Amino acid sequence: MNNNIFDRRLKAILSASGVERGELARHLGVSVPTVNRWLNGISTPNAYQLREITHYFGMPYDWFLEADGGVPNADDLAVKLGLSPETVEALLELAGSESEEVLTAVDDAVCAVISTINAVYGDLLAIAENSGG
Repeated sequence: MNNNIFDRRLKAILSASGVERGELARHLGVSVPTVNRWLNGISTPNAYQLREITHYFGMPYDWFLEADGGVPNADDLAVKLGLSPETVEALLELAGSESEEVLTAVDDAVCAVISTINAVYGDLLAIAENSGG
């Protein structure tokens, strides 16, 4: 398993989803220091833990493991992120850049969008629950 890709992707999805390290550790039945070792590239999860991580976040295995083949197509991403396919295509094009600065900016932008979507969804869910709907 390529630690550089895995730990970077795990950090990104934790940040984007708002899931805390402790929450992930509890879900997987491991300690927080174990999750920290994964995030720092010191160790990697076993196959069963990786399967649980992919299911937990709803991402394909490849996304955590491969630099080029793990990104779902633009239409699927657009639906999941609530963005237009054109916006997703533009982000994917930027992500294809070799520049670390561009990749960091794209990661930050995607994380911000996902965080916003999660926040709005949470607010809408709370409103629906309070109104009895």
